[in-house]
Amino acid sequence: MKKSIIIGSMNVQNKYKIPDYDGLDDKGNDNTLILKEFLNRNNVDILGTQELVRPFIERLKKTLLPDYKIFGDYRYGHSKLVQKFQILDRFNETVSIITKHKVLRSKTTTMPWFPKNFKDVIRGLKLKSIRPRVVTTALIEIKDFGTVNFINTHLDHRLSIIQIRQLNYLHKLIEKSKYPVILTGDFNMAVNMPRFNKFVINLECIGYKRVPNTKKTYKYQEDKLPIDHIFVPKEWKIEEIEIATDKYLDSFSDHYPIIVKVSK
Repeated sequence: MKKSIIIGSMNVQNKYKIPDYDGLDDKGNDNTLILKEFLNRNNVDILGTQELVRPFIERLKKTLLPDYKIFGDYRYGHSKLVQKFQILDRFNETVSIITKHKVLRSKTTTMPWFPKNFKDVIRGLKLKSIRPRVVTTALIEIKDFGTVNFINTHLDHRLSIIQIRQLNYLHKLIEKSKYPVILTGDFNMAVNMPRFNKFVINLECIGYKRVPNTKKTYKYQEDKLPIDHIFVPKEWKIEEIEIATDKYLDSFSDHYPIIVKVSK
């Protein structure tokens, strides 16, 4: 009986400087095939992704079939009108969940993302930080393991006041879940930041723990601390943790994927 699963989080890097980026980069690498190889090589059960965009997803869905399916909507929605505005379509990212297991239901919602006061609005505009941020949840049924509520997100990268509001949103979302939660994402916060530490403590109070990775997950992180994180129920056993720095992923992203094997 299977009582362990392999989960992961991967920021795939939206190469927005490439018009209509569909996973083919300017060096001829096909990142849909690289992602498929990553999933198969590591036998991943569920992967939370960040920064996937529409043309990339359209090709990726075909590449991954029939083994894996993708769930998650876009930060600006999926209407034809959005696609007509190139600047919106280019930055119309998802926080999609990829899995080979049965998904009972999935939903993408918008988190708090717009500042409440004028000074923060101006600062956010200067920092190019004011963009909708979304979270995708998927209720996934895994044979011999059980049903899990997989939550994946990508938080604001500049404004601490917005980050705090988004962390509070996630806390409430997890707290009301009827099923055990796995939380993955690019939090844009290192483990030494007080607001993130407070979030970790708050989740511990409701029965969840952060996977204790100490290696950096953003390639250019100066303090060499991770900003991509995974949380699981406290009672689950963390069997293996890996930060994937394989050579074949060099062209893929400016992040290193995190892979975790958990059991219960």
